[in-house]
Amino acid sequence: MVRGGFEQGGVYVLRPRRTMVARSTLAAVALLLPLSSVLFWLSLSSGIWPYVLSIIFGISALGLLGAMGGRRMRVSVTADGLEVRRLLGRVTRIGSAEIARIVLVDLYQTGTLEALPHLYVLSSADNVLLHLRGQFWPRSGMETLIDTLGLAVERPPEPLTATDLARLRPELVHHVLRRAARLGF
Repeated sequence: MVRGGFEQGGVYVLRPRRTMVARSTLAAVALLLPLSSVLFWLSLSSGIWPYVLSIIFGISALGLLGAMGGRRMRVSVTADGLEVRRLLGRVTRIGSAEIARIVLVDLYQTGTLEALPHLYVLSSADNVLLHLRGQFWPRSGMETLIDTLGLAVERPPEPLTATDLARLRPELVHHVLRRAARLGF
Protein backbone atom coordinates (compact mmCIF):
# COMPACT_ATOMS: atom_id res chain seq x y z
CA MET A 1 0.00 0.00 0.00
CA VAL A 2 1.47 3.34 -1.06
CA ARG A 3 1.35 6.01 1.69
CA GLY A 4 1.74 8.91 -0.64
CA GLY A 5 3.04 8.33 -4.11
CA PHE A 6 2.31 7.33 -7.64
CA GLU A 7 0.63 3.98 -8.27
CA GLN A 8 0.41 2.06 -11.51
CA GLY A 9 -1.10 4.12 -14.28
CA GLY A 10 0.39 7.39 -13.02
CA VAL A 11 -2.33 8.01 -10.43
CA TYR A 12 -1.08 9.94 -7.40
CA VAL A 13 -2.51 8.65 -4.11
CA LEU A 14 -2.26 10.50 -0.82
CA ARG A 15 -3.02 8.63 2.41
CA PRO A 16 -3.31 9.97 5.95
CA ARG A 17 -0.41 9.86 8.37
CA ARG A 18 0.42 6.32 9.48
CA THR A 19 0.29 7.26 13.13
CA MET A 20 -3.26 8.62 12.94
CA VAL A 21 -5.02 5.26 13.00
CA ALA A 22 -2.56 3.74 15.49
CA ARG A 23 -2.89 6.61 17.96
CA SER A 24 -6.67 6.72 17.60
CA THR A 25 -6.91 2.98 18.24
CA LEU A 26 -4.61 3.19 21.25
CA ALA A 27 -6.63 6.07 22.71
CA ALA A 28 -9.91 4.19 22.22
CA VAL A 29 -8.53 1.05 23.87
CA ALA A 30 -7.08 3.08 26.75
CA LEU A 31 -10.50 4.63 27.35
CA LEU A 32 -12.77 1.66 26.76
CA LEU A 33 -10.81 -1.21 28.33
CA PRO A 34 -10.96 0.00 31.96
CA LEU A 35 -14.51 1.27 31.56
CA SER A 36 -15.69 -1.99 30.00
CA SER A 37 -13.94 -4.04 32.67
CA VAL A 38 -15.62 -2.14 35.50
CA LEU A 39 -19.04 -2.27 33.88
CA PHE A 40 -18.70 -6.01 33.25
CA TRP A 41 -17.52 -6.62 36.82
CA LEU A 42 -20.45 -4.66 38.26
CA SER A 43 -22.95 -6.43 36.01
CA LEU A 44 -21.90 -9.93 37.17
CA SER A 45 -23.72 -9.68 40.50
CA SER A 46 -26.94 -8.31 39.01
CA GLY A 47 -27.18 -10.87 36.22
CA ILE A 48 -27.18 -8.40 33.31
CA TRP A 49 -23.68 -9.32 32.20
CA PRO A 50 -24.85 -10.80 28.84
CA TYR A 51 -26.31 -7.41 27.86
CA VAL A 52 -23.22 -5.51 28.99
CA LEU A 53 -20.99 -7.98 27.13
CA SER A 54 -23.02 -7.57 23.92
CA ILE A 55 -22.75 -3.76 24.20
CA ILE A 56 -18.98 -4.06 24.71
CA PHE A 57 -18.69 -6.27 21.62
CA GLY A 58 -20.86 -3.84 19.63
CA ILE A 59 -18.68 -0.87 20.57
CA SER A 60 -15.56 -2.89 19.76
CA ALA A 61 -16.98 -3.80 16.35
CA LEU A 62 -17.70 -0.12 15.61
CA GLY A 63 -14.15 0.76 16.65
CA LEU A 64 -12.77 -1.93 14.35
CA LEU A 65 -14.84 -0.60 11.45
CA GLY A 66 -13.53 2.91 12.19
CA ALA A 67 -9.92 1.69 12.24
CA MET A 68 -10.41 -0.14 8.94
CA GLY A 69 -12.03 2.97 7.44
CA GLY A 70 -9.10 5.09 8.59
CA ARG A 71 -6.65 2.76 6.87
CA ARG A 72 -8.64 2.95 3.62
CA MET A 73 -8.91 6.77 3.49
CA ARG A 74 -7.20 8.37 0.51
CA VAL A 75 -7.17 11.21 -1.99
CA SER A 76 -6.31 10.20 -5.55
CA VAL A 77 -5.43 12.51 -8.44
CA THR A 78 -6.81 10.88 -11.57
CA ALA A 79 -7.00 12.05 -15.16
CA ASP A 80 -10.54 13.33 -14.49
CA GLY A 81 -9.77 15.22 -11.25
CA LEU A 82 -9.83 14.07 -7.64
CA GLU A 83 -11.29 10.97 -6.05
CA VAL A 84 -11.69 11.13 -2.25
CA ARG A 85 -12.42 8.08 -0.07
CA ARG A 86 -13.67 9.25 3.32
CA LEU A 87 -13.56 7.57 6.74
CA LEU A 88 -16.87 5.74 6.37
CA GLY A 89 -16.05 4.57 2.82
CA ARG A 90 -17.96 7.22 0.88
CA VAL A 91 -16.21 8.02 -2.41
CA THR A 92 -16.51 11.58 -3.74
CA ARG A 93 -15.35 12.55 -7.21
CA ILE A 94 -14.36 16.13 -7.98
CA GLY A 95 -13.96 16.85 -11.67
CA SER A 96 -11.05 18.91 -12.98
CA ALA A 97 -13.52 21.43 -14.42
CA GLU A 98 -15.00 22.03 -10.95
CA ILE A 99 -11.65 22.96 -9.39
CA ALA A 100 -10.90 26.68 -9.72
CA ARG A 101 -8.06 27.18 -7.28
CA ILE A 102 -6.20 25.88 -4.26
CA VAL A 103 -5.41 27.65 -1.00
CA LEU A 104 -2.68 26.33 1.33
CA VAL A 105 -2.66 28.13 4.66
CA ASP A 106 -0.77 27.43 7.87
CA LEU A 107 -3.09 27.64 10.88
CA TYR A 108 -1.96 27.95 14.48
CA GLN A 109 -3.30 25.17 16.65
CA THR A 110 -5.38 26.17 19.66
CA GLY A 111 -3.21 26.79 22.69
CA THR A 112 0.14 26.24 20.95
CA LEU A 113 2.60 28.07 18.73
CA GLU A 114 2.63 25.18 16.26
CA ALA A 115 1.15 25.88 12.84
CA LEU A 116 -0.11 23.06 10.63
CA PRO A 117 -1.01 23.24 6.93
CA HIS A 118 -4.61 23.26 5.75
CA LEU A 119 -5.29 22.65 2.06
CA TYR A 120 -8.52 23.95 0.53
CA VAL A 121 -9.67 23.01 -2.96
CA LEU A 122 -12.20 25.62 -4.12
CA SER A 123 -14.74 25.84 -6.90
CA SER A 124 -15.22 28.96 -9.04
CA ALA A 125 -18.06 29.99 -6.67
CA ASP A 126 -15.62 29.77 -3.70
CA ASN A 127 -17.26 26.63 -2.32
CA VAL A 128 -14.87 24.33 -0.47
CA LEU A 129 -14.74 21.08 -2.42
CA LEU A 130 -12.03 19.47 -0.29
CA HIS A 131 -10.33 20.41 2.99
CA LEU A 132 -7.24 18.51 4.14
CA ARG A 133 -6.00 19.18 7.67
CA GLY A 134 -2.34 18.93 8.59
CA GLN A 135 -3.16 16.89 11.69
CA PHE A 136 -4.07 13.97 9.42
CA TRP A 137 -2.39 14.59 6.06
CA PRO A 138 1.37 15.19 5.64
CA ARG A 139 2.58 18.51 4.20
CA SER A 140 4.82 16.75 1.68
CA GLY A 141 1.81 14.86 0.34
CA MET A 142 -0.20 18.08 0.09
CA GLU A 143 2.63 19.74 -1.86
CA THR A 144 2.86 16.78 -4.26
CA LEU A 145 -0.93 16.84 -4.66
CA ILE A 146 -0.71 20.53 -5.62
CA ASP A 147 2.11 19.86 -8.10
CA THR A 148 0.22 16.93 -9.63
CA LEU A 149 -2.93 19.02 -10.12
CA GLY A 150 -0.85 21.76 -11.73
CA LEU A 151 -2.96 24.66 -10.45
CA ALA A 152 -1.81 27.97 -9.00
CA VAL A 153 -1.80 28.06 -5.23
CA GLU A 154 -2.64 30.94 -2.90
CA ARG A 155 -0.38 30.94 0.16
CA PRO A 156 -0.77 33.57 2.87
CA PRO A 157 2.71 34.82 3.83
CA GLU A 158 2.37 34.07 7.55
CA PRO A 159 0.48 31.54 9.67
CA LEU A 160 -3.00 32.59 10.78
CA THR A 161 -5.27 31.77 13.68
CA ALA A 162 -8.65 30.22 12.91
CA THR A 163 -10.34 33.48 13.90
CA ASP A 164 -8.12 35.49 11.54
CA LEU A 165 -8.90 33.06 8.74
CA ALA A 166 -12.62 33.43 9.45
CA ARG A 167 -12.32 37.23 9.16
CA LEU A 168 -10.06 37.30 6.10
CA ARG A 169 -11.42 34.31 4.15
CA PRO A 170 -14.85 33.41 5.58
CA GLU A 171 -15.63 31.02 2.72
CA LEU A 172 -12.89 28.67 3.97
CA VAL A 173 -14.17 28.07 7.48
CA HIS A 174 -17.16 26.26 8.91
CA HIS A 175 -20.23 28.41 9.54
CA VAL A 176 -19.91 28.05 13.34
CA LEU A 177 -16.43 29.57 13.30
CA ARG A 178 -17.62 32.34 10.96
CA ARG A 179 -20.30 33.29 13.48
CA ALA A 180 -17.81 33.24 16.36
CA ALA A 181 -15.48 35.55 14.39
CA ARG A 182 -18.33 37.98 13.75
CA LEU A 183 -19.16 38.03 17.46
CA GLY A 184 -15.52 38.72 18.32
CA PHE A 185 -14.55 35.44 19.99
